[in-house]
Amino acid sequence: MRKVKGSMFIMFVKAIRADKSGAFDKYLTDSDREVVSQVILQSGWYPYETYKNCFKAVAEVMANNDPKTLIEWGREYGEATMSSIYKTVVKKDDVVSAMDTYQNVFKSQFDFGEIKCDVTGDNELEITISGFDKDFEQWYYVALGWISRTVELVAKKDAKASIVKRSWKGEGDTVLKVSW
Repeated sequence: MRKVKGSMFIMFVKAIRADKSGAFDKYLTDSDREVVSQVILQSGWYPYETYKNCFKAVAEVMANNDPKTLIEWGREYGEATMSSIYKTVVKKDDVVSAMDTYQNVFKSQFDFGEIKCDVTGDNELEITISGFDKDFEQWYYVALGWISRTVELVAKKDAKASIVKRSWKGEGDTVLKVSW
């Protein structure tokens, strides 16, 4: 069974618990509800499928699955976590070193999948996400925002980021391009 770290899961659980309208109910299984009712520890490991169901529920209910909103969420959450829990990433002197460190952070968040960073030009990277959940479109938009904001924090410049290959559209691995 695939797992995700509580630090990635907890914000979705908080959003679901805070809602008293029942808006999330149709997205969650009985097993998901059982996990959500527990104390979620940042350092704990939780079922990936429950994380995915909670993520998708929050993305649908609170953002209408709007890519721009999901990217902004990624930027905000990326800054919050990269400035606290994973601050070793943004303390790097250059973006390439930061992204090398980010690869290790990704491995500490999910027990499957891989992120590979390749320099493709001056101040430009391609980030390939492989072995992850190919159909999880919402997650990739959040990842795009997270990574672009991380690059900005390290480079101290605005970044431009886009998805150039989409696994959920049958294009193999998902590939992001980031320039600054």
